[in-house]
Amino acid sequence: MAKHRSVMPVECMDALGLQPGFVVVDATVGGGGHAELILERIAPTGRLIGLDWDDRALERVAQRLGDRATLVRSDYRRLPEVLDGLGIDRVDAVLIDMGVSMDQLDDAARGLSFRYDAPLDMRLRSDSEETAAEMLARMSAAEIEAILSLYGEERHSGRIARRIVERVKQGQMNTTMDLVSAVEEAKPRRKGYQRIHPATQTMMAVRIALNRELEELPETIERIFERIKPGGRLVTLSFHSLEDRPLKQTMRRLADAGRGRLLYKKPLRPTPAEAAENPASRSAKLRAIEKA
Repeated sequence: MAKHRSVMPVECMDALGLQPGFVVVDATVGGGGHAELILERIAPTGRLIGLDWDDRALERVAQRLGDRATLVRSDYRRLPEVLDGLGIDRVDAVLIDMGVSMDQLDDAARGLSFRYDAPLDMRLRSDSEETAAEMLARMSAAEIEAILSLYGEERHSGRIARRIVERVKQGQMNTTMDLVSAVEEAKPRRKGYQRIHPATQTMMAVRIALNRELEELPETIERIFERIKPGGRLVTLSFHSLEDRPLKQTMRRLADAGRGRLLYKKPLRPTPAEAAENPASRSAKLRAIEKA
């Protein structure tokens, strides 16, 4: 099992501009790697609020951080409501890491990876009722094609969607390998080495749709930005264009309106050394904006 490594940790800390006494939010606390670095920089009087919608992630990070952080089971999209509940008006910095952690991908029971033949679950939230298998079973071929095209940018979305529906009718869409097989049966075979697995885009699209990961992202970023103090910073890590595009557009719009200053003209990328040591970081893009 691969251990989760925090992506671009040095760059994230520099972008956040942390000082002792700051109140900071790690809005997707995950394994707690970034959170631990934040705590080092805001000690001894600072406060860290860590959010995650995954119960198991919160249990692990609670063991790692102890009582040094305020941990809240919540989606980053509900950050303003979380701050209201804690009696906090504004914070000095917010970090949002959009990536799925290796701990989640390596949990076979979640059905997030094609490396394991497991139930087709894919839920990131333990309180979510519908699994990926149940979602696909109720959707039409047109609906599945739409999510594969939108969230996976899959060129063969129509062929894959039709094969998924056929397999659902045959009672063969219950595991990760069932989904992988549907993709492999539908996509034209390519000769030679393939950089990514043929099912990568489909798996990602189904996961994003099921967990509603990208819903109202621009509006969410603006709401979070409102809760940052003047001079404070919002830092984001994204891992594919569907995440990065709205983040880029929203930050640029805030800057053009005079509400903030972009820290970097272009997103920061992992160093070649980090990309080699941590392949999961290769597609990462870091963006940051400072509140006016």
